[in-house]
Amino acid sequence: MTKLMFPNTLVRFGMDGVMRRAGHVVLGYSGGADSTCLLVLLADWCRENGVFLAAAHVNHGIRGDEADRDEAFCRRMCEERDVPLYVKRADVPSLAKERGLGIEECARGIRYAFFDEVAEEIAGESSGAVIVTAHNATDHLETVLANLFRGSGTHGLGGIPPIRGGRILRPLIGDSSEAVRAWCREHAVPYVEDRTNAVADCTRNALRLGVLPEIRKIFPYPEDAVLRMSALARRDDEALEALAKAELLDGGITRERFAALDDAVASRVLRILAADAGGLVPEEGHINTVLALAKEEGIRRISLPGGVECRIGPSAVTVGVPKEPEEFPPFCYPSDGDRFENELCVVVFRPGVSQGGDSGENPESAGEDEENIYKKSISVSLNFDKMKDALQIRARKNGDLYRFSGMTRRVKTLFSDRRIPADLRSSVPILTDADGIVWIPGFPPRDGMRWDGTGTPLTVTCNWKIILTEDTP
Repeated sequence: MTKLMFPNTLVRFGMDGVMRRAGHVVLGYSGGADSTCLLVLLADWCRENGVFLAAAHVNHGIRGDEADRDEAFCRRMCEERDVPLYVKRADVPSLAKERGLGIEECARGIRYAFFDEVAEEIAGESSGAVIVTAHNATDHLETVLANLFRGSGTHGLGGIPPIRGGRILRPLIGDSSEAVRAWCREHAVPYVEDRTNAVADCTRNALRLGVLPEIRKIFPYPEDAVLRMSALARRDDEALEALAKAELLDGGITRERFAALDDAVASRVLRILAADAGGLVPEEGHINTVLALAKEEGIRRISLPGGVECRIGPSAVTVGVPKEPEEFPPFCYPSDGDRFENELCVVVFRPGVSQGGDSGENPESAGEDEENIYKKSISVSLNFDKMKDALQIRARKNGDLYRFSGMTRRVKTLFSDRRIPADLRSSVPILTDADGIVWIPGFPPRDGMRWDGTGTPLTVTCNWKIILTEDTP
């Protein structure tokens, strides 16, 4: 007779204590061999331990009459064991298209959301009910293989954890699919077969049907070896995760500390920050980019999966949802004074000529001006008499045009070419008069506006609080 690891798994991972303390259990029930085996085993265990058991079945609306057959089978099996069954019908293909998700991903989300609904139904709003799924050792093996060939690290090699989040339990994780089916046959436990499992049209099925049979010719029981390896991988991953969490303070980490961390810990810090911000797991390319840029000068902003971004600031590394930049109110010289300041810089107006010329360099050299946006301070001497009406500082506007060196350029293109971070572009001061842009620090003045020895000179100095660098994304 086949002996399952089910009772040992409950004790080894403390699942028995979790279920007893919760008092309510929701079983994700499809009607297949694994979940039916678990229904039979759990029904007996819960009855003996005074724990309330309910089953939850989702009809995904994918397999037509066959899906209706599975639902009817689940109802019959639950009735025979006096287990209440909750059923949800969903048009997963339509929902997946509407949400821009793959069918499997969408179906999984619907299932777990429904399990939570059932948990709340049977145990109240502050539900302490646990959810039990029928993932087995072969499912775990397939998951690890898929993660391996995707280039996963230790987290992916950990596979399917026996307990996730303290309330999702996998009591069959130590038993192979073959052992579960053998147990069902020996105990005359019926179950339904999903015909789509016999078609190698997805990664998991292709591994199950084409790869695993070849592996078993060399290693007859690969599930056992991979379970041991995954336990070690999870242990190492949990230790590194704990080190990463210890580095976080108020939802971020100082830039200096982040740059000094070992890459294995720093990458986990980034994953934690991304998850807390509601993003997805950053890919290797994103992680490597952040790790490299954090060690260089300048402000950085890197888009991450899931609609969040990593901001590498002058003092901290944070992850969050991108915010629309706030425009500063216009500033007029001289009516508003001779000093303008925002988060990016300080602009000072002084009548007269800058000592030593623009930026301490040759005032006739436009090329020098173009490079100085990457330095701490930059000055230019303008001809105040040639300005039309008031001299104003404002934020950029859509469609802004800027003429210098005999050419008219779009400000958006200039900022993009300089790779100025998008969230800082609206903080760059733009000096204008009634005829348009007079000067943007780091670029030459508008044609004809540079002081040439005649008229009234006005020196404008921009002191950058943040050093922008040419490779800033």
